[in-house]
Amino acid sequence: MKTARLCLFLIASVPVLHAAAEQLAELRGDSTNPHGVQARVDGGPSACNCLTCDPVDSLLISRLLNPDSGVTFEPVYYGEVFSNTRGGISTRNATQYQALLDLKVGIDFERIGLPLPGRLVLLGQTTHGRGLSEDFIGDFQTVSNIDSFGNITQVSEYWWEVPLLTSNLFVRLGKQDVNTEFLLIDMAQDFIQSSFGLTPSAGLPSYPNPSMAAVVLGDLTESVRLKFGLWDLLAEKGGWGFSGNEVTLTIAELEYKYALLHGKLPGAVDVGAVYASGGEALGLSIPSVFSYYFQFEQLIYRENPNDEVDLQGLGVFGSYAHRFPSSPIPITAITEDAVVGVIYRGLVPRRNEDAVGVGVARARLNRGGSKQEAAIEVFYKAQVTPSVSIQPDIQYVVSPSGIYPDATVVGVRFQVVL
Repeated sequence: MKTARLCLFLIASVPVLHAAAEQLAELRGDSTNPHGVQARVDGGPSACNCLTCDPVDSLLISRLLNPDSGVTFEPVYYGEVFSNTRGGISTRNATQYQALLDLKVGIDFERIGLPLPGRLVLLGQTTHGRGLSEDFIGDFQTVSNIDSFGNITQVSEYWWEVPLLTSNLFVRLGKQDVNTEFLLIDMAQDFIQSSFGLTPSAGLPSYPNPSMAAVVLGDLTESVRLKFGLWDLLAEKGGWGFSGNEVTLTIAELEYKYALLHGKLPGAVDVGAVYASGGEALGLSIPSVFSYYFQFEQLIYRENPNDEVDLQGLGVFGSYAHRFPSSPIPITAITEDAVVGVIYRGLVPRRNEDAVGVGVARARLNRGGSKQEAAIEVFYKAQVTPSVSIQPDIQYVVSPSGIYPDATVVGVRFQVVL
């Protein structure tokens, strides 16, 4: 039976690997490599915030808190060692360790006896170590979604969620990561490459630099959710309040969840639009920018279709985003991006919580010789204990920033839920 599942995973991986081969051929066909050209002219790509999603369980510290007390504490530590073995900017001293500690606190005002509605959420984050993208690889998409481009210790998020009128309508006010609710693909959360977690073309306020926002979430039906957000764009890293600059970002997303085969195979489709107003920010002149995106995820094979909780099986996901105008802007060098991937949870016998994934991420650039960049990622995530996982990972980055030689990156990440 497991042999059949392995065959199914390999078959599903063929289109992904085929897409990777096409990207290699296309990028090599027009790639130029003017050595010495500076790739990162301004800014960097947004890192994926999928790490700020709720962990599977908070085992040690949460047991010390009464679940009904109205206060939750979710500490998670991510550590990783990655090495650039060939290509990119440099392979000299290109084995580095970096880590992220998330400390998330939730306070339910009603449960703790305060005369206030809703709940308060705070997320503290601290990083140490050094990532590879900026100094060793030179890619815009970023090989690690915990790379903060300089160590941080900050309260990254603090927001108040209040129900409005009904239990199906909420508003969130405060400093927020856009990827907490928007542009989120559940099946892609185990990938380490940043582009699988958040489209890099829009230049959104995400990790490591969220900003002040007002977000409205409304469940129109059990299957349809409408999301709307207004962000203070390009705020100073680690700032507490509004930046005072002239640039704002508006995002709207419609999410539709469904299930095929009489509810056995869940899936989701999201469409959204992003508008960044023009103005002056951080000493830069920012033009108005519009982008749209589409994303989907679908479980196509389920080992135990009659078990509503057990989601072992094979899933596929993908996304596409495009930005206007495509001319260079200080927000981001990426004008178009797309990802596709497959993931199988429980492929190995008696390893039901493990996951194996293959994915391809491609970005079109407005600078660089080839004006394109792609990344291919393969990983296996082993759930060693309920609170500890280890994840070997290999990435092949094609034409980093459109100018550097193809890079091969290998490493391992571990995650500890305290």
